[in-house]
Amino acid sequence: MKVLLVTPVPPQIDGGGAIPVLLYAELLGLSRLHEVTLVTAVGDEPGQAEAVERLRGEVEVHAADRRRPPPGRRRRRRQLRLAAKWVRGPWPWRTVWYADPGIQAVLDRLAAERDFDVVAVEDSAMSVFRYPAGAPVVFTHHEVLRPRPFALPPGSPSAWPGWAFGELDWRRWAGFQRQAWNRFDLVQVFSRRDAETLVELAPEVAPRVRVDPFGLVPPPAADPGREVAGTVLFVGNFAHSPNRDAAHWLASEIMPAVRMNSPGARLRIVGTEPTPDIRALAGPDVELIADAPDVLPHLEEAAVVLAPVRTGGGMRMKVLQAMAAGKAVVTTSRGREGYDCFGEEPPLAIADDGGEIASATAALLADDERRRVLGAQARAFAQRHCGPDAWAQRLTDVYEEAIGSRAGGVRG
Repeated sequence: MKVLLVTPVPPQIDGGGAIPVLLYAELLGLSRLHEVTLVTAVGDEPGQAEAVERLRGEVEVHAADRRRPPPGRRRRRRQLRLAAKWVRGPWPWRTVWYADPGIQAVLDRLAAERDFDVVAVEDSAMSVFRYPAGAPVVFTHHEVLRPRPFALPPGSPSAWPGWAFGELDWRRWAGFQRQAWNRFDLVQVFSRRDAETLVELAPEVAPRVRVDPFGLVPPPAADPGREVAGTVLFVGNFAHSPNRDAAHWLASEIMPAVRMNSPGARLRIVGTEPTPDIRALAGPDVELIADAPDVLPHLEEAAVVLAPVRTGGGMRMKVLQAMAAGKAVVTTSRGREGYDCFGEEPPLAIADDGGEIASATAALLADDERRRVLGAQARAFAQRHCGPDAWAQRLTDVYEEAIGSRAGGVRG
């Protein structure tokens, strides 16, 4: 089939954060089965322009340019345009930032030139565009956000403007999400929790919601000879508040309990955009590595990977990357979400209490054979269910359902 794939950032196998990585697996898998046309945008993030050029050798790519102009009049005009868009409209700032008008121009041109069998729209920022009228549109929402109470203002008055902006911006998400979900033929989410939250917030969308866990290109199996005894790894993007919460929980409560049974245990935190409070966690038993160009060397050196997430939705790329590399992973019930949809238990050590997480971690650190067996099982599970081909087949099933529903005059 002819698939129009629309993404907020270019797919990158080595991209920073989860989204470029999962988008690359999606594109790779779909391109093996279908004729894919990719529409995306190049921003200022490292490697995006180069990624687009590499992709041109694999699929048809159309990329808008949302990079900031050099300092001067053009940059100031762009800043004013973005600010005005946020002030006058209902979009959250993330959507204002990523939904570049150049993407709509590309979509309009492609719609005038040819027909597509299905349009696949990735992430909430891409939900705002007009899409070709003749094709069903499947929207994938990467993380459903639940309303929350107002956060208390920070103690320093200098931080109040940023706090006020963040709180006002957060209030936009409830209406914005619901409006997006109602626009599309089918809506995909990565976990059952997100599906349940979506239906609770927008009951009318329930018949059109599908759960479809994401995938990645499996990395090479970690070399056991490179493992550093006692190293416990946590990976995260610290612009995401659930990762900040997990890092603090790890450093303040879980790791001290781990060291009671494993005195040589040492925590390594690897992540992008560490905030000052995350940087302050570094110390004699906590190593912080900010904005590492490649996570895989740190995965190889880890004896155990921890993902003690207790807030947030979606699905955890940090868990899948570690599983796919063949590492033993200790996580929570929330960190397991998305890996429990395949009719078999994911090979993970699961615990939700800080003491239980510490006990499970210490037990794995003390048992080389058990650790390596669990890692091997995890890698096999990830290859079986979360590789590009397996994911592309699930996506194809959803696309065919959308095409059939549209042809039959039924929505959802």
